[in-house]
Amino acid sequence: MSVSRLDCDIFRGEGIVPDASSYVALNPGIERAQAAFVGATAVAEGIGSQVAYTLGLEYFVKGLLESSSEGNTLSSEDQITNVLEDGFRIANSSVYNFGHKLAAGGRMAASMMACVVSGASLVAGRVGSSSVYLYRDAQLFPLFPSDGVDTTVIGDIGEELVSVPDQRLSYIGAHAIVDVSIASVNMEPGDTVVIFSRPLTGLNETLLFQYLETTADTGSDGEFGRQVRRAEDLCLDVFTDPDTVSFCCLLSMGPDTIYCSKVVG
Repeated sequence: MSVSRLDCDIFRGEGIVPDASSYVALNPGIERAQAAFVGATAVAEGIGSQVAYTLGLEYFVKGLLESSSEGNTLSSEDQITNVLEDGFRIANSSVYNFGHKLAAGGRMAASMMACVVSGASLVAGRVGSSSVYLYRDAQLFPLFPSDGVDTTVIGDIGEELVSVPDQRLSYIGAHAIVDVSIASVNMEPGDTVVIFSRPLTGLNETLLFQYLETTADTGSDGEFGRQVRRAEDLCLDVFTDPDTVSFCCLLSMGPDTIYCSKVVG
């Protein structure tokens, strides 16, 4: 089933500076109910990691746009998966090669995630420690397993808190070959997907579920029976330090909507 409506809202903490992270949200195929979200963050202090996330994000989005312009409609899960995997490889290669030209290999590393929704398919990919959750029928499902990232703060980039990088994780630019995690799901009207720049603790997950449960579609509140779910409100409820959230993207699917070529009424 193809979902015809997709609502998107994004939050970025007030304490986050551009040198620490960034994101891009777009509709690559200019289609109804289609969206792509790509976010990247520095994983350590220093100019190397800052360049890594910036360069990786630029090349990933460039590859995504080129793929869409070449007639790839992103109409199937396999197509989306191939585009995401190619994007991560291009991003990793650009950062890795640039780092070795500067004799900075190993010091240029970034965490990156990407999520594409098109029709009935959602495909998410990550390299690093971001997280994605699906809320459906009063149940919360993580699309990726827990990272096990040590959340001990060791420093900051501007106002951005930075955790100790987990050596078990793969990062953009750290090695010649990147290990990409891919997750996919068939979307249904009423689904909500939440993308975070960071992993969630057990308490964060509980608070996320409670927020989504209390703002669930009741059939009587909000536009078309939907209460407004804002990414900012969600982060204020889920995190004790929302100002340090690099990005949070909230995607709500449906209800099915009729689009008219002319204004009615």
